[in-house]
Amino acid sequence: MAIATVDQRFWDCPTLDTAQHLEATLGAPLELPEHLDSNGWATEQEDALCRWFARMTHQQYRHVVRDNTYNSENDFSANFVFSVFAPVDSSDWLYCDDVFIVIETHLGGDVRGNYGPFQVFRVDSPAETGFLDWVVGWWAEPVNPDAVDHLAKLEDQELQRANDEMSVGWSGHPTSHIRELLWPGTEPTWSERLGCYVARLRDVDFAVKLQPSEPYYA
Repeated sequence: MAIATVDQRFWDCPTLDTAQHLEATLGAPLELPEHLDSNGWATEQEDALCRWFARMTHQQYRHVVRDNTYNSENDFSANFVFSVFAPVDSSDWLYCDDVFIVIETHLGGDVRGNYGPFQVFRVDSPAETGFLDWVVGWWAEPVNPDAVDHLAKLEDQELQRANDEMSVGWSGHPTSHIRELLWPGTEPTWSERLGCYVARLRDVDFAVKLQPSEPYYA
């Protein structure tokens, strides 16, 4: 199953699969010790978590970040609360080794409640894993791959520029940015034959296939 997918009815509603994103960036969750109850909020067991982390790594920990992806632009299939625990002597948890991230995934309904049991992940340099990339990017290429000038079209400078601007990292939300790149008055159209959206970009002289792309995962 692809991590990044699109809705065939609404091109501007792509989805980044939450579970697969977490696995790709954080790996497998740790097995919790018996004294930790994952059914409660992680904040209620902050001290116990810090002691557990210290026993594993032989260094002291502090809780440095807690946030909900709901508060930021994202394309996740399910929002989640994440808590970051970093060594007390670390200056920047984003690029620190032996960081612990606790995930509480929303199960639906009102985002103020209904979260599943928390999971704990141990990761080095979280910023380099792609964990903080929460949106779907896009990739455009000529519709007809059998055309004689297909390679020339792939090297089209305007097409390359559009692909750069639709990539994760260039824009805070690539899907929204696509509207600025479309030929005025047009919208992408789903093609059953091609299995993707077809669009006309403002500065590109030919029709393109428009397909979702996942963040770069180290």
